[in-house]
Amino acid sequence: MPRNEVFSLIDKLSLSVQNAKKVPLTGFVMLEQSEVLELLRRVVSSYDPQLEKADIILNNEKNIIDDANSSAERVKKEADMQAQSVVNEANSYAQNTRVSADAYAAETAYQAEEKANAILADAQARARQAVEDAQAHADTLVSETAVLARAQEEAENLLKNANEHAAAIERQTQQDMLNVLRQLESNLDGKLGDVRMMLQSVQSMRMYSDENNNI
Repeated sequence: MPRNEVFSLIDKLSLSVQNAKKVPLTGFVMLEQSEVLELLRRVVSSYDPQLEKADIILNNEKNIIDDANSSAERVKKEADMQAQSVVNEANSYAQNTRVSADAYAAETAYQAEEKANAILADAQARARQAVEDAQAHADTLVSETAVLARAQEEAENLLKNANEHAAAIERQTQQDMLNVLRQLESNLDGKLGDVRMMLQSVQSMRMYSDENNNI
């Protein structure tokens, strides 16, 4: 095999290593075992005198590749486990965050509802108080009006009764005065009759006396 071809195979092997899939979080790569071994065999077969050494090298390379693949697989599993742990932790955190957010939202909604109920209750209480105050004021006005009306009616009744009583007293007084005057007139008439009789008697006695004196 020409020397250039050997180097070409070595270049292909190098490219295979460089372009191989990397194991995350490590410096390892994943290689196609059969392809790498084939390249190595072709390289080694170009040096016939050293076939035995080439076999040793190939065996060592195979062991190295096997170890590398095992290490890569182990690292991959560890990386997968670590990634899964991160995912689980993230999911747990997200779940806790969601639960906390739900709890906070529920608490906030409860507080908002409580505040709204308190405001509504206060408004209703104020409204009831305003209605009660207005009703009490109206009742007071009605009561005062009723009292005023009753007082006015009572005053009118008292005035009417007083006027009637005064009129009755006036009539009775007039009647009493009339009776007294009539009695006085009657008495005066009687006295006047007596005076007249006395006057006639005196006149008769005087006439009798005058007649006796003339005899």
